[in-house]
Formats: sequence, structure tokens, C-alpha cells
Amino acid sequence: MWELLKQKGNLFIRICLVALIIFFIIFVFLTLAIEELNQNSRIITYISLFMVLFSIPSVIEQFAKEFNPKKKVYKLSSKCPKCKHLIQMDMRED
Repeated sequence: MWELLKQKGNLFIRICLVALIIFFIIFVFLTLAIEELNQNSRIITYISLFMVLFSIPSVIEQFAKEFNPKKKVYKLSSKCPKCKHLIQMDMRED
């Protein structure tokens, strides 16, 4: 039951996010197309502030990746050609 609620909640959040983005895109195009709205500096300021707010999560993610990179670990296993023992090595990306 909780999985069903979680799936429905995730779906609702995705639909709301897509609707918000579509509304914003339509708002921007209407503002650029209509000359009266284009002359209003307050609307243009709101559009630029929304653009900054939409880009903040990606900026935070890029900073997190830059300061705390995940290093890949490769595991290698092979048999020794002379004695046939299994050799296992772990290698990390630098």
C-alpha cells in the first residue's frame, strides 16, 4: 500500500513539475511576443529570477560533484599462469 502511495505521489510531483515548466515557457514566449509586456521591466525581472531559481539545484549538484567526486572501484580477478592460484586486485580511479 505504501509503495502505491509513493508511486502516485512521485507521479503527481512529476506532473506538477512538467506543468510548471510548460507554464513558464508559455509565459516567457508571451512576454517576448507581446510588446506591452516586453516593455514592462518588472515582468522581465521576474522571468530572470525564475530562471535563476530553476538553475540553483543543478549548480549545487555541480559543486557537490566537484568537491566530492565518486571514485570508481574496479575489481580484477585472474589466475596466476604458473601456480594457478586466484589473484584478486582492487583498483581505484584517481
